[in-house]
Amino acid sequence: MLAVVRAPRMQSIEPVCFSIQGDVPDFVMKYLHSKFADIRIMDTNSAEESEDEDELVRWEDTDLHREIRAKMTPGSNLKLLRTNFKMTQRQLAEKVGIAVQAISAMERGRAPIGRKMAHKLADALGTSYKNLFW
Repeated sequence: MLAVVRAPRMQSIEPVCFSIQGDVPDFVMKYLHSKFADIRIMDTNSAEESEDEDELVRWEDTDLHREIRAKMTPGSNLKLLRTNFKMTQRQLAEKVGIAVQAISAMERGRAPIGRKMAHKLADALGTSYKNLFW
């Protein structure tokens, strides 16, 4: 069984869509029905699909995922994390104890981000160093 849920748009946020695969417990289905008015449940064991149904594809198998993945570098991830945490390059550099130019060079891919530096940057941002290397 596959449960697909779409929530209404809220303040320019895209609709929520997720799936649960396998045997879904009744209490989970009751909760989903109580929280989401527009829930669509699809039986994945059924071989028949109606022509008007959207095709469900794993995100990792899409061209868009591959395109985004190819563009993501440790430097671009650093910039994304820094801006998400509303920090300037100067603030991050001061927290890590390096020059602003070093942060800029890392974000532009001009300087590599080593393991020790990744740990320092992640600690300063309050996240895991693995997020830099997604």
